[in-house]
Amino acid sequence: MRLSVPAALVLLALPVHAQFWSELANPKVEVAVTHPPGLGLKIARLAFAPAPDANSRELADALTADLVQSGQVEVVDRAHLDAVLKEQELGASGYIEPATIAKLGKLLGPSALVIVNVNRSDLSHTQATKEERSTDYKTKQEVVRLRRTSITSLDFSATVQVVDLSTGRVFGAQRLEDTPSLVNSSYDGWPAYPRDADVRRLAFETAKGKVLRMLLPWSETRKLTFFDDSVFGMDRAHERLKAGDLRGALDLAETGLAQSKADKGQKPKYYPRAYYNLGIIRFAQGQYEEALPLLRSALDMQPDASIFQNALKECEDALALQDALRRVEARSAPAAEPAPRPAPETAAAPAKASPEERLKRLQELYKKGLLDKKEYEAKKAEILKEL
Repeated sequence: MRLSVPAALVLLALPVHAQFWSELANPKVEVAVTHPPGLGLKIARLAFAPAPDANSRELADALTADLVQSGQVEVVDRAHLDAVLKEQELGASGYIEPATIAKLGKLLGPSALVIVNVNRSDLSHTQATKEERSTDYKTKQEVVRLRRTSITSLDFSATVQVVDLSTGRVFGAQRLEDTPSLVNSSYDGWPAYPRDADVRRLAFETAKGKVLRMLLPWSETRKLTFFDDSVFGMDRAHERLKAGDLRGALDLAETGLAQSKADKGQKPKYYPRAYYNLGIIRFAQGQYEEALPLLRSALDMQPDASIFQNALKECEDALALQDALRRVEARSAPAAEPAPRPAPETAAAPAKASPEERLKRLQELYKKGLLDKKEYEAKKAEILKEL
């Protein structure tokens, strides 16, 4: 039987259509993925350079508060840094010279210096109007209303540099650009402008988030499909997941996979799902290396399943990030101190002869004529003093 072209296209589209409904019909599981610091280096201790203006100081203060709260890095107290700068006459301007950096490195020990400069933070206020037309459902008459809008905007630009105090090398630098705005609208006269402080807060929060991702590991949540079919205990495993019992969900998923290998009387779609669900639980536990072969097995059994394709890619990405984080940890670990070298062996100093023995040798030298009487008497007097 020959199919018309439209009918053939419908049949070809059925698997994609089924996958679309699978994504909608099945629940989602949240998995956390951790990224390494953007610098590619874990910094244990840092100090903020003196800020040249109030805006830069505000951003540096906000960063300091979050870094201290994270507990992942030690921040040198600003008062201590200012005291060091003043005592050493290094200046307190926003510009830090290379010679100053070298001196700070010796005074503060192994640290990074964060230099924050807000170059531009310009507020502006604008207004706009717009006619909006609608139909009154009672009178069926057209209604025209004028919407007035007051807008507060900010043109924000900043730079951040992270410098190794021990070498003066720039670890990394980032330029932060943002143009946030807030809007108030009204159909009855002009509304008040949104507060300047609220718009500034938006820009500073965005800038702060970008800088923290340079300095610290950070996590994000991904949502992946989990199948809750009644076959092979998938629904019970999902109930355990919802209750936050990953261990219980893992046990049920492992049992379900074993059942799927023994029971070949179910619909074909359930067998790759048993592998996939177990892989997702391993993924949620952060066991990416264990999850990867399970997700690959699911995809091998159903290569056209976009759900399986997406999950496998997410797991591969998470594994790559985990490896990157390990490399960061390895690079940041302090080098092992070399074992102290044994002191070179030295010849033992000869024991000093007693005064009696020295007197005896002195007399022998005198009798042999090797010392005159004056020398003999002088040496003898020295030895007798010791007695």
